[in-house]
Amino acid sequence: MLKSFPLVIVCLLLTVSYSYGVDNILVNGGFEDGVPDPWSMYGDATMEIREGGAAEGNFYLHLTTPAGGNFWDAGLQHSGHIFGVGKTYTLAAFLRSPNAQDINFKPELSADPWTGYGSQAFTMTDTWTEYVISTGEMPNDVDPGCVTFHIAYVAGEFDIDGVRFFEGDYVPPDEPSAVQPSAKLTTAWGKIKSD
Repeated sequence: MLKSFPLVIVCLLLTVSYSYGVDNILVNGGFEDGVPDPWSMYGDATMEIREGGAAEGNFYLHLTTPAGGNFWDAGLQHSGHIFGVGKTYTLAAFLRSPNAQDINFKPELSADPWTGYGSQAFTMTDTWTEYVISTGEMPNDVDPGCVTFHIAYVAGEFDIDGVRFFEGDYVPPDEPSAVQPSAKLTTAWGKIKSD
């Protein structure tokens, strides 16, 4: 009995394995590369990487925006994605603005007619706050897909950090979530044991 006890403990630990966070589809979503790439801007807004005082990590992106005729006249984008039919995506970002600036989250078709999925506007505060939207279930494949933040509501400035775009429902940053056992150690151990 005592000889099999360590084996039982190992098996229990393997079946209760955890993974932290979710797989972020966005490269450099936390700007920890120290450069904005592959993020891009359109319109008359400007962006620069800043260090220290970030919502997470060491770096964040600071943007200065002009007043636009329309809120979509300037934007921050992360392009080159495909959104899969039947999948739900979550877009989350930490934001702050000293002048209560508005921002519009819009995962979208990156071509005319610019169809949006879960588009929503928020008013930022002067402290880091995470804002979140869900696309709902995608009615069709979206290719090319793009994550866009429309920012030309008013002239002003704001900071963005910890941007995450992932498949599934919202999961707070760094919250453990159960790992699916398929293709994990539990499955491999079960196969070995049955052989």
